[in-house]
Amino acid sequence: MNFQSVFFIISISFVISCKNEGKLGLTDGNQGKVISNSYALLNQEKLHLVDITQMRTAANSVLEFRKKESNNKFFNVIEQDLWHFDAIVTTNKVLTKDSLDGKWIDFKADLTYDYGQYSDKKGSGKYFYDFDKATLLMIDDNEKIKPQEFEVNARNDMMILVGRSEYKDNNMQAKILRNKSTPIKKT
Repeated sequence: MNFQSVFFIISISFVISCKNEGKLGLTDGNQGKVISNSYALLNQEKLHLVDITQMRTAANSVLEFRKKESNNKFFNVIEQDLWHFDAIVTTNKVLTKDSLDGKWIDFKADLTYDYGQYSDKKGSGKYFYDFDKATLLMIDDNEKIKPQEFEVNARNDMMILVGRSEYKDNNMQAKILRNKSTPIKKT
């Protein structure tokens, strides 16, 4: 059984075992308006801005501590090239390559990242990848997007991101594939 088959079986089991917690969406906390989900890893179910602000404050402290502790060390395993989204599984949805519609993420050596769709950059943030613990902490530059932490399973030109519970992402898994350039829109 190959790694992709194992991922698929685990993903389906994960979806079945998780309880449904409501409609995915990012609300502004005051007016309840849903904000665009151009970020492929957006995973905020009915969180209010005050909750997100508290999470971001805690995550920024953790991120700065980890960066200082490691002397801002980065790893080529994550930083080299771009990553295209191939599959995302959450409690409420399963997205595959076709429905991810050209979405990508680019981790950089200065411990920042950009993400977008085809040639359009949609956002950015800062991250820290802990090679020894195989964890990835990400904080978006958009203050209305909560931080995220993932366990990282890297194999050659593929990574599986498994959401952790610290920032309520334990209902999410994503498969991303290394690529030299941004996706090209098919006409």
